[in-house]
Amino acid sequence: MGKLAKIRSLTEEAKNLVEEFQRDLNEAIEEYNAALKEFEVVKESVELSTLKEIDEALEGMEHLPQIPLKPVIECEDEGAILREIEPEEPYEVEEPRSGTFAAKFWGFVVAVLLFLGFGAVGAYLKNLNLDLSMIDMKFIEQAYGFYSDLITGTSGSAPALGIVLAAAVSILVGYLVYLAFVGKAASMNLQRAEAIFEAAKSYVEQKEPFLHKVKTLKEFFQKALATLKSARIFGDEYEARAKRIRFFEGDDFEALSSPSKTDIIDLCYLKNDLEVIVASKPYEQNDMVAPEVVALFDDVDRDVAKIKQRIYG
Repeated sequence: MGKLAKIRSLTEEAKNLVEEFQRDLNEAIEEYNAALKEFEVVKESVELSTLKEIDEALEGMEHLPQIPLKPVIECEDEGAILREIEPEEPYEVEEPRSGTFAAKFWGFVVAVLLFLGFGAVGAYLKNLNLDLSMIDMKFIEQAYGFYSDLITGTSGSAPALGIVLAAAVSILVGYLVYLAFVGKAASMNLQRAEAIFEAAKSYVEQKEPFLHKVKTLKEFFQKALATLKSARIFGDEYEARAKRIRFFEGDDFEALSSPSKTDIIDLCYLKNDLEVIVASKPYEQNDMVAPEVVALFDDVDRDVAKIKQRIYG
């Protein structure tokens, strides 16, 4: 593989590596933010509606059982509370400059100077007056005719041949200078392309833990959201059951039928679960969801699972 092809290959690999990683990262961030936002919306709905209705359904009921209450999770470090994450700023992969402009420039300059140099040397060797005001077409033919004279052996027989010869040599040397600059630029750009690729790899490696963290947070809130929604649905259902039970069986818990007692106890657990979730603020610890936050939602999930098991078997 030539240098230019390798430069293009390394640059494309660097771009693809970064673009794929940033696409995955921003997709994970977007999904995390969406789950967090919906979680907060549902939590607000629970606070403003579901819990108030549960309180009304249980208010004034006698001899309610005392259930173990879950503690509210508090976080003293405001910076650790889980909030929305800003999308990642694009990582720009700067392509190495080709270097062809400088190569063309210097190739052209060398060719022109060499061509003029041929003319100056020819004029000097033919003892022509180098006064710039005296330079005309005849002067040019005589100056460059020096070289055609060397070939033909006859003075002034083919002045155009000298011009063509000087131009051809000048263009050839200019082209060689161009190739030398292109080769040098290619070597330098290959080093730059390798450095760019390594920088892209380093960027991805440094950001990999952050991507893992975002995915973990996203999965937590998606699961927490499902748990909260389940608890709210059962809360709404059991709040309606409580009203029906009190209407038909009275306000004394001790006097209720066994199935009705179970429903009221379930509602008390759901009430505590929802109150704790509403009052708690999930936070992170060591780049992970704090263990006590995970434990809280696991406990609530178990309460919901028990009710679900009782209903659906």
